[in-house]
Amino acid sequence: MDDFYKKWKEDKKYRTKIKLLAYTFFIIIVSIYALSINDNTPNNNINEEKKDDKEIINSNENIITIPKNYTYNINITIDNDNYSYYGKKTPQEEIITKETPTSITNYRYFDNEYYIQIDDIYQKTTKEDVYDIATYNYLNLTNINKYLSKSTKNNNEYWVYLKDVILGNDSNDYFIINLSNNHINIDYTELIKEFNPNISKYLVDIKIESNE
Repeated sequence: MDDFYKKWKEDKKYRTKIKLLAYTFFIIIVSIYALSINDNTPNNNINEEKKDDKEIINSNENIITIPKNYTYNINITIDNDNYSYYGKKTPQEEIITKETPTSITNYRYFDNEYYIQIDDIYQKTTKEDVYDIATYNYLNLTNINKYLSKSTKNNNEYWVYLKDVILGNDSNDYFIINLSNNHINIDYTELIKEFNPNISKYLVDIKIESNE
């Protein structure tokens, strides 16, 4: 130790060399510390596909909260024609009314079966008979949540790209879902045109009211 102090005091080159080694050691320590911070900091840019203020919806997120007991009113516009489904749903059963420009029909869904009311008597029927106006998947809240899970949020709209819901589709076309509290508005036109190009407008408007 005495030799170190003596060289430090008397040898200028030795003193410079020691300072240089100390500075190098300091830089190494700082660099290691900086790298350790970066490794422990979440990288928000990994797998991020946010572009033009669009936000990818979490695929595990149920955007629409579905009550166990609720009433609903569904209005459907296909080209220039208007139709409605309205009713009440509980875990045990569902009461359904279908209204067209020419008729009103009552149904009941119970124990995994559909029934049509004829002269105050319920007789078995099929889902296809009940939902002959609009495909059930386009009205079902659980299925709409599946669409939303694949959507891209753009301002207050949810864009569902056809290529994300139709196998083999590689277009950039999309249909739009709007949400406002218990009100769901969907423009299915672009989706429906894939199956029926003669359709010029296909709108679904759903209002739900919790009874819980």
